[in-house]
Amino acid sequence: MSSNIFLKYSFISFLIILFNLCKLQALENKILFKINNEIITTVDIYHEVKFLKIFNPQINDLNNQEQLVVSKNSIIRDKIKKTEILNFVEEIKVEDKYLINLLKNKYSEINVDNIKNFENYLVENDLNVNLIKEKFAIELIWQDLVFRKFSSKISIDKEKIRSEILKKPKKNLRELSISEIIFNVSKKTEFEKKYRKILEDIELTGFKNAALIHSISDSASLGGYIGWIKENNLNEDIRKKTSNLKKGEFSKPILTSSGFLIIKVEDEKKYEIDLNLDKEIKNLIEFKTNEQLNQFSRLYFNKVKKDIIFNEL
Repeated sequence: MSSNIFLKYSFISFLIILFNLCKLQALENKILFKINNEIITTVDIYHEVKFLKIFNPQINDLNNQEQLVVSKNSIIRDKIKKTEILNFVEEIKVEDKYLINLLKNKYSEINVDNIKNFENYLVENDLNVNLIKEKFAIELIWQDLVFRKFSSKISIDKEKIRSEILKKPKKNLRELSISEIIFNVSKKTEFEKKYRKILEDIELTGFKNAALIHSISDSASLGGYIGWIKENNLNEDIRKKTSNLKKGEFSKPILTSSGFLIIKVEDEKKYEIDLNLDKEIKNLIEFKTNEQLNQFSRLYFNKVKKDIIFNEL
């Protein structure tokens, strides 16, 4: 069993893949490791690399070894989530309407116009349509599972939110497009080493690729990208430490309940609050709800991961 399955990997196993990465026909399908009863093979890693190259094109900026590490971590995350999900349901299945909506968002990102063409596109790129659908279904079910388990623990003070909105300035505010890297260390002495490595990878390959490699957040698969957030809606401590960041800059690590957070400002724009108070309250409640659910998701995943039996073969 490995205590750090997201960082360690077998050099020999990955060497096999490196030599055969672009030639599936020549790829010997060897079992690399097991997660409980789920096996992961060289072919699984091969397909994961191809999947990530389509839906996370920034991975193309990484070298082969880094691509393999990212792909391995991605598969492990999926398998751990799948293992936990199957404790509550008999199979990985979601209603077609929910899956189709998610797939529509995915295929529009790669300029495909309908589900049939999307399926053809996957086949042309040597990807199994059903396995790709299962990957997306796992994420939908995981989100639903997290909501069912933790929604009752979400703490939102509507009156406090109302007071916050009324106190905040109304003009010359920033809306930020942001990305994140969240990382943890088991010992304080490991912090500097880990942080230096992240900085080196940001310098060499860019923030998105560093997030793919190092971030423990669910946003890692998107290169750490979160989206557009009104600066006023950020946690007060985070807002103070990012208020001077300009487009393209990133923060020093910020200690949060989920770990150490590095935020990058991808873009920014000015706005003035349209003081439709009910609308502002609704938006902020939604933001804080999602923020807390994401924290619960990370904590839940880390708890599940500790009970997983991992064997590298």
